[in-house]
Amino acid sequence: MNNCIISSPSPFRSYISVAGVSGGLLAARVCKAGGLGMIAAGHFQDISKLEKEIQIFQEEMKNIPATDTTTGDRSHSQQQSADTLSIGFIGFSALSTPNGWKDYEYILKHHRPKAVQFFAPSIIRQPNDGLSNVQLAHEYNTQFIAQVGSISEAKEAIRHKVDAIICQGSEAGGHGLRRELGSSTMALASQVSKMTTIPVLAAGGIVNGKHLASALCVCDGASMGTRFWATKESIGNPKLQQELIKDNSCDDVVRTTMFDQIQNELSSIMWPHPYHSVGALRNQTSLEWEGKTAQELQNAIDKTELLDEYKSAQKASDPCVVCILSGEGVGEVDHIEEAYDVTLRIEKEAIDSINRLQQFSSDSDF
Repeated sequence: MNNCIISSPSPFRSYISVAGVSGGLLAARVCKAGGLGMIAAGHFQDISKLEKEIQIFQEEMKNIPATDTTTGDRSHSQQQSADTLSIGFIGFSALSTPNGWKDYEYILKHHRPKAVQFFAPSIIRQPNDGLSNVQLAHEYNTQFIAQVGSISEAKEAIRHKVDAIICQGSEAGGHGLRRELGSSTMALASQVSKMTTIPVLAAGGIVNGKHLASALCVCDGASMGTRFWATKESIGNPKLQQELIKDNSCDDVVRTTMFDQIQNELSSIMWPHPYHSVGALRNQTSLEWEGKTAQELQNAIDKTELLDEYKSAQKASDPCVVCILSGEGVGEVDHIEEAYDVTLRIEKEAIDSINRLQQFSSDSDF
């Protein structure tokens, strides 16, 4: 990220929330290393769970030495917790009821986060007075980050005067626009950067400093999910997490609607069009249904034991059957590490890559 008010102390890195994975500990460790770590409120159905993670974040920020990114020195910061608390929400579910709006304002008023991020969709208006989630955040001096998957979504975010935009490409893990509706990461981030002067971050397939350096060629920074899903502080399922560090490549990731079609039948919260697709590791489920129609899958859901078998697999955390969210950069993730170390290494790799390119340029005859 660059020098905007929502950026981290370092201009080179950012980390944004992954629902179900990014809690207070992970967010704090990333912030302590100089990035912007977000707590995932996700569907935001239980405010007490979010407040518990906020408490964990605040306590961890007091106890872990911070790094001075200008001098390299570490010191305890009394104010950094308040300055870096950031929270991510899933729009369609978090603000689907009056209580959701009430709880959202409570968090803004009582916890004063530095930034909030919304996705699916990023811009939402209250049905009674038309007040948007962006306007409400700004009333409490909270910066607003919009995650988008298309140029049209980016244009809407810019019209609503958001403070930064994350451009999620189809290479990303987790939920996003269906592949036929979205765009690739770098193409989307580059084009959105030309549309606005606010910071633009690339998201999708970015897991290391070389990728971050590439992103900096077209926008202001990067948002990473899969790389931090594979950290010790992640609160995701540890059995499924281990699948991320096996012998994977980008060929082992698929963006598909099949998992949501199954899981929507089992969940009280159904992912809606056009966000009902995920980037996930290929497994027996995806291989069985890839290339078949949604109607064929629905017939199996209605007429066979597929749902019961899938529910049993969820309870057992069976990686051969259930959805394992992952972006296409997973092939370059091979260890479960501490988030602090990952964040610092990404910065170093990015700086080394940029210096190498500068050396290449100085040595060129052109």
